[in-house]
Amino acid sequence: MTVNRDQLIDWLDLEEPTDEELACMDDLGHGDYEIYSERLRLILDEGVDVFVRSGVSQFIAARDLAVAIYTPQGDLIDSAAGAYLHVVTGIPPLKYVINNFADDETVGVEPGDVFYANDALYGGIHNPDQIAFMPIFHEGEIMAWVSAAVHTTETGAIEPGGMPISARTRHDEGMKLSPIKIGEDYQLKTDMLEMQKNFISRAPRMHEIDLRARLTTCDRVRRRVKDLIIEKQGPDFFKGLIRRNIEESRTGAKERVDSWNDGTFRTVHFADSVGYEDGLWRLNATMEKEGPEISIDYTGTSPENDGSFNSQPVASIAHTANYLFSVPFHDLPKSNGTYDLIDFEIPKGSILYPDAEASTVQAVMVNQVVMDSTTTLFSRSMYDDETENEHVTAPMANTGAGYAFGAVSQHGEPVADLMSHALNTDGTGGQARRDGEDEAIFPWCPFGHASNMEFVENEYPFTHQYFRHGTDSCGHGKHRGGIGMQMAYMQHHVPAVEWLSICHNSKLVTGQGLFGGYPPRTIPGLTVTDSDLKERMANGEYVPDDMIELLQEQPLDADYNVTSHVRESQPYENGDLFIGHSGGGCGYGDALERDPEAVMEDIEADRVSHWAAENIYEIEYDEESLTVDEEATEKRRERYREQRLEEAVPFEEFQDDWEQKKPPEEILEHYGSWPEAEKEGPVLRM
Repeated sequence: MTVNRDQLIDWLDLEEPTDEELACMDDLGHGDYEIYSERLRLILDEGVDVFVRSGVSQFIAARDLAVAIYTPQGDLIDSAAGAYLHVVTGIPPLKYVINNFADDETVGVEPGDVFYANDALYGGIHNPDQIAFMPIFHEGEIMAWVSAAVHTTETGAIEPGGMPISARTRHDEGMKLSPIKIGEDYQLKTDMLEMQKNFISRAPRMHEIDLRARLTTCDRVRRRVKDLIIEKQGPDFFKGLIRRNIEESRTGAKERVDSWNDGTFRTVHFADSVGYEDGLWRLNATMEKEGPEISIDYTGTSPENDGSFNSQPVASIAHTANYLFSVPFHDLPKSNGTYDLIDFEIPKGSILYPDAEASTVQAVMVNQVVMDSTTTLFSRSMYDDETENEHVTAPMANTGAGYAFGAVSQHGEPVADLMSHALNTDGTGGQARRDGEDEAIFPWCPFGHASNMEFVENEYPFTHQYFRHGTDSCGHGKHRGGIGMQMAYMQHHVPAVEWLSICHNSKLVTGQGLFGGYPPRTIPGLTVTDSDLKERMANGEYVPDDMIELLQEQPLDADYNVTSHVRESQPYENGDLFIGHSGGGCGYGDALERDPEAVMEDIEADRVSHWAAENIYEIEYDEESLTVDEEATEKRRERYREQRLEEAVPFEEFQDDWEQKKPPEEILEHYGSWPEAEKEGPVLRM
């Protein structure tokens, strides 16, 4: 291994433009940039459509993917996504190829070459996230690079589904590819394909189809860029266009940040598990903002652990793109020009910068807290600027409930996948101007959606017993967070299906409400086995369709298994229920300031319960007609405000008492020293 991880971080910075590139940018005519930057984006959008139509896995069908174009030096020009973090993590492996292989006569870079990578040590996220990239040549000169990336749901790891929770080192995670050439002269090399299928023998057909989908996408974008821009307008025009795109991103972001409040902003977020073990750990983040410059320091974050819940530093930085590219800079080109104004400090030995041998396969779970903290820090900086109120938001759910399965399908094919329904139906956070969106989003993929159920049931050996919103799953507030979705998979057609779940948020949620809003509720793990469900269905009898009903009333004659939301891989028999739930968004503002009529509308739509209306929103109303008694409600809320004041204590008194408290020792094993979260000893890996 020859990669330097500090070098990977440095590669996220922009390369210095050449005099030729700047001159070409200056030579662009009036309207050239506006017309052809839009054409470039349309080409990338076409690439996404090709990708979706060519692949077969859940992630591709749900558009949890990314298509991007980079400069000859490896800087991100623009992208169409899907999952924005994929376009940022495309930079380091591409620059690795440029700096190490381009002049290596045993490798080289020629027209028609295809490179491929998935190793987090070379700048990726975790090995399920795999990227293909190709050069665009014109008259012997590399004009740009294009990439296509998506999560692969089988990697040959020690558990099915590509993300083994029980992994202890990187060697448990399955196929890992440093940047490698897998195609030449516009053809995929058969030996490279066979090698990958050998790694991924649980689902080789699915892997091959999705691999070819990446290559098809890259080649479509390559041909479109070459035919519709480079050959039509000339290479100098194209050089100027891509440099202008990066400059628009860089200067636009700096001007916007410069208008926000200067200051020091701090936030601490806690998580409740490290793999299959319950345990407390934290992310500590401090943002310094002065003028157009930002620095984010993660000192005080819990140390690395001997499990799978660690992250390489580039992956953590890339996770900020999910927020930056979709909220404050949503209307700017998606370029690493945006990152030119942000410096990151990530302490070595922390959960965000572990030893090179550490397992980082659950990096996306770890980086939920990075997404939470980024949203909170930036919203606090811009909160009183009227022009930015639309961007002030509480964190999304960031639950990332990954439900993975492996089986032989009803068609006799080995299949393994990670279901998109829970991932892509998280609620967004409450905003300064309005509520969050219900069942709206995969926080890692703003434009993702839940896959078509009939398509899924036709391909895979289970049915969707129910799929509906989860009452009270939001974070409450003046503007509530979006509602999450609940679902149940019933095993069907085959004797058994093996399932596991990858997630947080059983004991506490990583997200926090903003400016007095509440966090969303926690999510238990629930499976129902050895039940009379199919018998009831055959007889036309009542069957339940709600997790809370199953938990509280247990209407089926069955075994009810209530566990952590994180569930180990195990088989479930025909007729068993594997139950899931996506997260609600965090709340914004004091719940006592919420319009009572909005709460009545939520009750009518079964988004909020009567209990929440009475105990959180403090509303007096008629439960039958949902008519609010405004005068009684105001008096009730005023009494509750007075109660708050009576129970309040001065900050110094609270601090003195709070600093004497300490969680139980049994949940602090992975936290680090209390309360500083410093590393207390080496982590031993074999």
